Amino acid sequence: MQILLILNLIVPGVMLLVGGILKWRPAVDMSRNNGYNTPVSRRSREHWDYAQKAAPGVFIAWGVRGLIVEALMSLVFLLAQIPVASAVAIGEGIGFIFLICGFCDTDRRIKNKFMER
Repeated sequence: MQILLILNLIVPGVMLLVGGILKWRPAVDMSRNNGYNTPVSRRSREHWDYAQKAAPGVFIAWGVRGLIVEALMSLVFLLAQIPVASAVAIGEGIGFIFLICGFCDTDRRIKNKFMER
């Protein structure tokens, strides 16, 4: 049953995967189905190009941080004998916080680059 704690690593793992894909194959067109695509990144072509360069590194960095935190927390949950369902729910919630931080950090970098408020 404790093997379910591996589920806590899904969100950080996906962040690493997406960061790697964006780094390996950056999006060039501004369609709604490509690349790092938020309202901030679509404001201009310069915003878009910068977002496609910044997002992979940000998502990889937040993914690594999330992976470390989630692995340590899963170990603590296991040692403290927290019920698996509770541990997975808490872990996934924390994973989504790291995901939101990745988006917020990237948008903040774009705004700072172009001095927007």
